[in-house]
Amino acid sequence: MEQTKLISLYRRYLAKQCTDEEVHLLLHYMRQKEHTKLFKELILEDLQLEDEIELDEDARMAIQQLDEYFDRAYFYQNRKKSSKKLFTWISIAAAASIICAISVLWHTHRGNESEPVGITENQSTLITSNGKEIKLDGTSNVELLRENGAVILQDSLGDIHVKTLDSLSGLKRQIIYQTIRTAKGRQSRIYLTDGSAVVLNSDSQLKFPLFYAEGQREVELQGEGFFDIESNKHKPFIVKTHDQRIKVYGTKFNVNNYENEQTTKTTLFHGKVSVQNLIGSSPQKEYILKPGEQIVLDKKSKALKQDKTENEEQVLGWKNGVFVYDNATLKEIMRDFARWYSIDVDLESLPALTFSGTIPRNYELDRALNVIARTANIKINRIGTTLKFEK
Repeated sequence: MEQTKLISLYRRYLAKQCTDEEVHLLLHYMRQKEHTKLFKELILEDLQLEDEIELDEDARMAIQQLDEYFDRAYFYQNRKKSSKKLFTWISIAAAASIICAISVLWHTHRGNESEPVGITENQSTLITSNGKEIKLDGTSNVELLRENGAVILQDSLGDIHVKTLDSLSGLKRQIIYQTIRTAKGRQSRIYLTDGSAVVLNSDSQLKFPLFYAEGQREVELQGEGFFDIESNKHKPFIVKTHDQRIKVYGTKFNVNNYENEQTTKTTLFHGKVSVQNLIGSSPQKEYILKPGEQIVLDKKSKALKQDKTENEEQVLGWKNGVFVYDNATLKEIMRDFARWYSIDVDLESLPALTFSGTIPRNYELDRALNVIARTANIKINRIGTTLKFEK
């Protein structure tokens, strides 16, 4: 696996965004000797461990465990063939332990840092069909809503689960929509009643039904979301935005539809989707996307372009816990920062510069800005929550 993908997987784990399969994959690569140096550097770099930082006993033990693991990772490699199974289980246990050590170190160290500007008080929200707003703390196993034979739950990782109640299967169910709205600096993962999963980016919202209508499954998106849709040839899944209608049967794709962006982008990674433009001239043409393709709609000109996806890592960087830029303008970058860090940007002071690189989304604001300032050779002044730029 390429280093960039390993780094992305590692950061997704720290951001609690890995599936069970991805955690096992991370364990697999951490057990491989050729990746030892990379993982150790990543861990120590992210933690920014310095001599003057005071760590509690759990963190000290985690550091010791980290070093001991990398020193002895292949102690059992020269055992006889009959011991191969034993070695596998020992190395799995060691890798699992080291991931626990990473977590201890990470959360201990992050707890001692100053909090990122504008993020700490923001909470995502469940907006019920009658307009009631329920704050999501992202840490508790809790029942959020029980209505019309369905229940919405939040697990300990902050994921939202929409489930039907078997005991009420004979009940005549109404098509009632609820809405999840992510705050700035937050993300949400939502599991719908059919098993489909949606990851919502910062400052986005998804409107979804407790039960689907006859013959189709329909949701509405504002902002950005990654969709992993359960296959159902007889009941297509529809994603509606302000300017597009996306029809799928079972696939993985990303939609970027922020109101303050100049374009709407739909990117397909697996399966097949049709995209219909809802603005401009009529009748509207339906475009069929294949994996690795993207449709970009210019909101001003109404022009629509279908082409190959140039950089999938850039499209999904937000979902993997990083900002990924490839010759992006400073204005584009600052729009991302404004949504994630809940800040204001003095657009008149923005120089006409571009930036390429990767910035972890767990960086606090000043550290992220420092990366931009050093790379672009500019000065960024922060006054409260407002940024001003000097070239």
